[in-house]
Amino acid sequence: MKRISIIIGCLLLLSCNNRKESIVFYNDSLPPITDGYVGLQNGHFVLDGEYWFPKMLNYKAFIDGDRVIPAPYYTGTDLREHFDTIASWGFNAVRVCLDVMGEGDSTAKFEATRRMVQTADSAGLKVMLLIKTPFEPYWQSYTKGLLRHLADLPALWAFDFMNEPLYFDPEPERDKMDAVRLANEWRHWVRTYAPHQLFTLATAEPIEVFEWDPSMLPVDFIEMHTYHPLRAASEMWWYANYCGRPWMVGETGLPADDDSVPYDEQLRFMLHTYHYARQQNAIGYGWWEFGDHPDGVNFEAQYTGLRDTSGRRKPAAALVSSMPQLCEESIQHRSQPPVNYYNMLAYNNVAATGTIIDMDGRPIEGAVIRGWNEDWSVGMNTFSNGNGSFRLVSNDICTHFEVSAPGFSKVKFDKQLSYPANIQLPNRYREYQQIPVTGWSNPDGSYLSPLDSLRYQAPNAVEAYLGKIKLRKLQTR
Repeated sequence: MKRISIIIGCLLLLSCNNRKESIVFYNDSLPPITDGYVGLQNGHFVLDGEYWFPKMLNYKAFIDGDRVIPAPYYTGTDLREHFDTIASWGFNAVRVCLDVMGEGDSTAKFEATRRMVQTADSAGLKVMLLIKTPFEPYWQSYTKGLLRHLADLPALWAFDFMNEPLYFDPEPERDKMDAVRLANEWRHWVRTYAPHQLFTLATAEPIEVFEWDPSMLPVDFIEMHTYHPLRAASEMWWYANYCGRPWMVGETGLPADDDSVPYDEQLRFMLHTYHYARQQNAIGYGWWEFGDHPDGVNFEAQYTGLRDTSGRRKPAAALVSSMPQLCEESIQHRSQPPVNYYNMLAYNNVAATGTIIDMDGRPIEGAVIRGWNEDWSVGMNTFSNGNGSFRLVSNDICTHFEVSAPGFSKVKFDKQLSYPANIQLPNRYREYQQIPVTGWSNPDGSYLSPLDSLRYQAPNAVEAYLGKIKLRKLQTR
C-alpha cells in the first residue's frame, strides 16, 4: 500500500501545477483516547478499550425551527422511533445528513442538533454528522460554533465536512493543493473546538484523485462511497490499496422494489459488499439509506432504503445483526484485485494503452486513467498496474483524457488515436447507468466469479498507443 506522510507542526512547501504554495500544517495529531468517545488506534476505531466496527445507516434529516426532523419522504415523523428501529435492526451508528439548510438562528440549530444526537444516544447509536460544507464566511462561523456546542457529546463520533466533492464541490477544477489546504483548516477547527471527535470527508469513486486526492487529505480516516455491483469491489480495492490511511465504506446500496429488482438481490449485495469491505480491512460499513424515496431522481435514489414507503422492513435490514457472524469465519484478505478491476464494465471494442511514470522514469502504480468519447457522453476508467502500464478498454473511441495518481500531479489532454477507419463499435454509448444491477450474484452470495475473468480481459479489443504519461510527485516535505 502506498502511504503519503503529512509532516505536522511546520511550514511545508508543496508543488503543484507548476506553482509553489505554502501550507501550514497544524500540530493536530489524533485526539487522545477518551472514555466514552470513539477514537482511532492502530488503524482501527476504538471505544472504551476495544476495537469498534461501525455498522452505519445513512439518515436524511432537516432542521425545522428548533427541531431536527426526518426527511419528509420517510414513513413516520418520530425521530426516536426511527432511531430505535435502526438500532433494533443491528446498526450501531447513523450518519445523519444535515447538509441542506439555510442561514438563520444558529443557536436554535445548535440546540436542535444537540437534542438529535442525544436522541440517537438514547437509542444506542453513535452519530457521524454530515454538515453543510463551510466554504462561505457565514458557514465557517456557524461550523466553529456547532463544534463548540457539541464537543461534550460522546455519542457524536465524527464530523463529515463534505459529501462527495467529485459531484458537489462548487469549484469545478479545484487544485489538489487547495483541497488539502481546506481540509487542513477544517481539521484544525475540529481539533480546536471539538477535540474528542474525529474528522473526515466523504469521497466518491477513485476519480476523486484528480482534485480531492484521498491519499493527501489530512483527514483522520477516509469515508468512501460506492454503488453499482460491477464497480463496488474494484473501487473498494483501489481505496484499500492506495488511499494510504484507515478507510471505511460510508455509503453503498442496491435499489430494490421487489418487482424489477427482488429484495433478495439487495440482501445479497449487502452481504457481498460487507464481506468484501472486511476482506480489504475496512474499519466500518455504511448503507444508503433508512427509507425509500419514491420521488427520487432515479431508480437508485428511490429504492435503496431498508424500509419501504409503507414502513415495512426489507429483508436486507434483518441481515444487519447477523452479518459479522455470517462473514467472520470466512474473512481472509484478498491480495489480488477483482477480475474486472481494469475493465469494470466489460467493454470490448477498443483499447488505449500506455504507461504512467514519474519525472525520473519510474513506473507509478495505482494511477487513475479516465477517458471520454468525443462528445463527452460516455466516460470510463482504468488503473495502472505495478509496472505503470494501463489498458483503457472502451466501446467508443476516447479522445479526451485525464490522469492522476495518489500524491501526484494531474494532466488533461486531447488526443486522436489511430484506429482502423472502418472499425465497428457495437454498444458504443453504453454507460454504467444502463447496465442492470441484477444478475451479477452467484448462489453463494458472491459476485464476479474468477471464471468470468476472460469476459473482462477483452482480448479482441483493437488497441492504439496513448504513450508514456509523466506525473510529478507533489512534495509534502
